[in-house]
Amino acid sequence: MSYTFQRLAPLLAATALFISGCDTIEDPIVPLTINYSGEMPAPEYLPMTSGPQHVLLEDFTAHQCGNCPPAGELATQLAEDNDGLVHVLAIHAGSLAAVSNAPFDTDWTNTASNFYWDQLDVQANPMGRVNRRGGSGAVVPPTNWTGTVAAELALNAPAHLQGAAIPDPTVAENVHLHVHATFAEAIDGDVRLTLLINENNLIAAQLDYGNDPEVIPDFEHNHLLRGSVSGPDGLVVASNPPAGSTLQADYTIQWNPDWVLENSHVLALLTNTNGDVLNCLDLPWSP
Repeated sequence: MSYTFQRLAPLLAATALFISGCDTIEDPIVPLTINYSGEMPAPEYLPMTSGPQHVLLEDFTAHQCGNCPPAGELATQLAEDNDGLVHVLAIHAGSLAAVSNAPFDTDWTNTASNFYWDQLDVQANPMGRVNRRGGSGAVVPPTNWTGTVAAELALNAPAHLQGAAIPDPTVAENVHLHVHATFAEAIDGDVRLTLLINENNLIAAQLDYGNDPEVIPDFEHNHLLRGSVSGPDGLVVASNPPAGSTLQADYTIQWNPDWVLENSHVLALLTNTNGDVLNCLDLPWSP
């Protein structure tokens, strides 16, 4: 059985964050087309009969959290040590992420980051989720990230993901997103697909208790959640898919020019009704 989705129902657009100045915040719409609008046919993918379990490591951080930089370094190291299988998402949220006087006058929060913060059973920085195991509210402190990530990597993946993000060669602001999933086992209930943008090399102030001086005005923020193009809770793309079934979703988005394309990733993740991540993937950029 296979599913093909080129429509977004009921959600036709999602909110993402523009930052046009150090203290000016806008929250426009980043629309997805109802149908894939590329002139070339969407890529075709063969079902994957095997593949690794990828891990989503969500790092709930904040620019006025002095204990957060070491947690961010650990998250980055786990990604580097596991050869593309660990996907870090730095989520600025909570009171320590609020805008205040300079130099903490950049707002890195957005609709998606606030949505995820509100899900947490324990709201603290730094804190994490690892594949949202145990449900969307379950948190993992940084001291347990290494072991929890290793345990996830050892699991058999219930779904395998392929895909690509392809800038349109003729319409400069358009990017086509393609996600193909093969279900290695039957999944009960609805399956949701979430598409998130994260960006590296963003320079702004950060408090770091381990640094002298503690305020770093030109800190490099990486893996930073910029927004969602599917809604932070994702889109229902399958219901009760049996083992061996596949689906493909093909969308077109208008790229936010405030996101530097070469520094950004489109993260695709599939979740089940409990909120657990079935698998995830940074969609590779294709010319």
